[in-house]
Amino acid sequence: MYKLYASYLASRIREWLMSGEAISSIQKGFMSCEGCYEHNFILQITIETARRAQRQNTVAWLDLANAFGSMPHHHIFATLQEFGMPGNFLRVIREVYEGCSTTIRSVEGETAEIPIRSRVKQGCLLSPIIFKIAMEPLLRVISNGTDGFNLHRERVSVLAYADDLVLTADDPENLQCMLDATSRASDWMGLRFNAKKCATLHINGSKRDSVQTTRFQIQGEPVIPLAEGQVYQHLCMLTSFRVRQTPEDTIQEILQDAAKIDASLLAPWQKINALNTFPIPRISFVLRRSAVATVPLNKADKIVRQLVKK
Repeated sequence: MYKLYASYLASRIREWLMSGEAISSIQKGFMSCEGCYEHNFILQITIETARRAQRQNTVAWLDLANAFGSMPHHHIFATLQEFGMPGNFLRVIREVYEGCSTTIRSVEGETAEIPIRSRVKQGCLLSPIIFKIAMEPLLRVISNGTDGFNLHRERVSVLAYADDLVLTADDPENLQCMLDATSRASDWMGLRFNAKKCATLHINGSKRDSVQTTRFQIQGEPVIPLAEGQVYQHLCMLTSFRVRQTPEDTIQEILQDAAKIDASLLAPWQKINALNTFPIPRISFVLRRSAVATVPLNKADKIVRQLVKK
């Protein structure tokens, strides 16, 4: 019953968010649009622009430690109220979160009640919306107070997909200023970054060794800089200055699935339907998310054609 009610409430709050523009356009997580493709494309274009125009570009991939499990409730309520959420919505969300507790059952019996003062609820349809709104102050601090990277007269400073953040700037000084602003806002919100899982990339297209191992910090901790040839996986795509993005393993798995369909006891028309339903959309996904070499695709195309003709 609660999930049905939360689903209805989430739909109403989503309408309020879209009409009031409470969520920044840079936030693509939990949205009806497909944000992975857009963010990966924009990030790769900034890197290519720096290489071709012999400019500088700095990128920081940031990983929040236990983002969904550490969001303080007092910050959630304050942000919802600050953004003008209607009182009836805010009242219901307070009722859902305030006074929550849990117990741990052991061989010696149950513990006393343990109050829960942070985290969004797992499995609740309200949680993605609440988390997005709670992250909004951090995104606005980053995007409003920095220059970012100038991409064809458009300024790109931060790309967000739920708790996955990418910062980009024209030079190392600006990027460190963005990281400092991010650190201050995160400290205020009660969030911590896992510096060991973060990474940075400094490109200077005017130098022979284009990838510079410049050091950056987030919340006082050093971030690992990517060297020439190293990559960072962001939203299921490998990203770096020079990287082969062709997912040959994925293409090989697609062909293996096609062979299994061919060897099955399905009728010929069922096999064609199965190819159209499963392997073909995966190829489309691969093409849309990365720059794919034509040789592996030609091989896959030839095999699929042979199967269909057979």
